[in-house]
Amino acid sequence: MNTSSDSSAATSGEANSHSPSAFPELPERFDVLPEIPGGWSAQEFHVGSQTLRLMRPTNPDLFLDDADVQKENARNDYMPYWAFLWPSAVKMAAAVQNLEWEAGTEVLELGAGIGLVGLAALARGYRVVFSDYDATALHLCQYNAHLNGLGVPETIKLDWRDVPNRTFPVLIGCEITYDATLHEPLLILIGKMLAPGGVCWLGDPGRFQGPFFYEAAIRHGFRVRIQDEFGNEHSAPLSNQFQILKLDRSSPSVVPR
Repeated sequence: MNTSSDSSAATSGEANSHSPSAFPELPERFDVLPEIPGGWSAQEFHVGSQTLRLMRPTNPDLFLDDADVQKENARNDYMPYWAFLWPSAVKMAAAVQNLEWEAGTEVLELGAGIGLVGLAALARGYRVVFSDYDATALHLCQYNAHLNGLGVPETIKLDWRDVPNRTFPVLIGCEITYDATLHEPLLILIGKMLAPGGVCWLGDPGRFQGPFFYEAAIRHGFRVRIQDEFGNEHSAPLSNQFQILKLDRSSPSVVPR
């Protein structure tokens, strides 16, 4: 996958405000972006035969200096990770191009962030629902989908500790297993929101926490298979190398794995 970027701030589609905030008031229109610390930049990603153009925060580090972010961090360990483009998202978006799920399959993306992985799935013809804890991230996912002529997808503001009563045949996520304290609520959520016979794909860069999540998933009754970026299967989690953790319940599948 190749990428190119434009480091200029957001275009005329960006809403104006005198005091940029990491928790901005969101425009009612999905084709308008709020003002944020550091502004927005455009970046292109060449994913298979598709070229996706995404807006993303120009300098996500500026969010860390925001007083409201610091208050939320003190209250519940909140961090604005949605604003960063994590390297594994690029490889996960490429992996999505090789899927053979039936067109129209409903897919829930966990921790969508700027939406690259979900947009790659949307461009492949899947019915993607974007979820994130941060409302600004969800607004951005809709903006980026519209920017690429992919409609205005459904979004869910999702707290992993407050799981909605809804299931999906496919769950996907990327770089969301980095924190050991979130393994338990994440696995409980997957257990509740994954439809019978469904599959969950989680992209991971081979972080230190990978083996611990792998073991916890098995304790929760999941079968877990490991695949690298080239499609090779591995018997154990990888270290410092991109991998996809494929979780299912070892029952007849409703989608190709």
